[in-house]
Amino acid sequence: MHLLRLCRFVCGVVVLALGISQSVALAETDKDTIIVTNSHSWKPFAFSENGIAKGLLVDYWKLFSEINNTPVEFTLSDWNDSLVAMQEGGRIVHAGLLYSKSRDKYLDYVFPLFEITTTLYVVNDSEELKTQGVVPGMVIGVVSGGFEEEYLKMRYPLVATMGFDNNAALIQAARNGKVKRMLVDTQVATYYLLQQENSLGFVPIERMYKKMLYAAVPAGNELLMREIESGIKNIPPHEIDRIKQKWLNTSRTTKIPGWLWPFIGSALLLGAASYILLLKQAVNRKTRALKALNSKLEEYAFTDSLTGLMNRRGLDRVFASKRVKIMLKRGQLGVLMLDVDHFKKINDKYGHLKGDEVLNNLSKALNNYLREAVAISRIGGEEICLLLPAEDFHDLKVIADYICSFIVPQASQDGIGLTVTVSVGALLVDKDGKETSLEALLHHSDRLMYQAKEAGRNRVMLGCLSSQQHHRYSNPVSV
Repeated sequence: MHLLRLCRFVCGVVVLALGISQSVALAETDKDTIIVTNSHSWKPFAFSENGIAKGLLVDYWKLFSEINNTPVEFTLSDWNDSLVAMQEGGRIVHAGLLYSKSRDKYLDYVFPLFEITTTLYVVNDSEELKTQGVVPGMVIGVVSGGFEEEYLKMRYPLVATMGFDNNAALIQAARNGKVKRMLVDTQVATYYLLQQENSLGFVPIERMYKKMLYAAVPAGNELLMREIESGIKNIPPHEIDRIKQKWLNTSRTTKIPGWLWPFIGSALLLGAASYILLLKQAVNRKTRALKALNSKLEEYAFTDSLTGLMNRRGLDRVFASKRVKIMLKRGQLGVLMLDVDHFKKINDKYGHLKGDEVLNNLSKALNNYLREAVAISRIGGEEICLLLPAEDFHDLKVIADYICSFIVPQASQDGIGLTVTVSVGALLVDKDGKETSLEALLHHSDRLMYQAKEAGRNRVMLGCLSSQQHHRYSNPVSV
């Protein structure tokens, strides 16, 4: 009788164990794998080495997988093939690419990930270097299907492009003399060219543009879009900085030629003589130090004492700079006015010190994540003004949504129930704008911001300033 009870007990334990193991197995396979695609020859962003996916974007998506417990599988191919794969749809994400109108037809873009610059390189030859920039009839090497090819066809329709399957093939063609000019991402060219014996065979002559890389999903896949957005928000900023430091700070050891040693010796003797002379000029050094201190004090006059941002005087100085004048001339200036929602309630409920802390945290987040900003200025109370490069309304909307959805929430303090949101007036100053004084731009962006507040707060109101229509405001964009 006891033996029968023991057998029943053992069988029960086995059945229970099998049930638990099946539940665990089901839980482990609950999340479907996300396919991450990109180029196999886009160093240092994404590349394949001995069949293993590597690079900045690869490390980023591995981190995404680890933090969000979401399995990912990398499919690296020629660049154009990665775009074709996105058009076929499914549970697939493009690891990182630039926005373009042609790609917008079959892609939905997520948050901006990393900044990239693209430069025109030319063979280091005296004859070739005589022609600066891009001229009609010129042949320029590009990656087929890459944004560089689309950029040249749009901006320079009289230029001929020679397409290659990937960056490695393009660089190899340049080494073999098949192309004498090429349009390549600066970080990519630096990575490939430094691996060559003649690293100065090609030299940069003109930076063409600086843009952000975006993650993207197939158009219309709202469920995957929300999953990727939510997962990206979980990635700690310091981990992103670690990955950037790993891949975008490369070094190269160069053998010093024999003829350089006498030159080094002479330089050391000259340095010793200079050092003696500098000892006799101690008074001059102290005078220069005093001037530097005075310069620092002058800088304080342009800085907000609470947040460390520019104050209104600092904003005036930046607005008068040559860079801003060029942006105004090209119609590529965005003016954003941010106002913290219900700031008085925050002060009343949590105290003025907590209100100051919110402003400080918001200012730090804006400085950390808007490196492309020309100016970030606190111009009064809880209002912050930003001057940013923006090529068109889509660009302006992406930036404004990114600020509201990703940057501003970092000033919130969930532990005490303190949620921070902002109302944003975003103004695009196009080429036809006539009234482009700072006062006028602040007035119109401020008016847009108040319209956002009247529409319910925690949203963006977009507007455009032009001669055809002095001020044109769109419907609010909820975030």
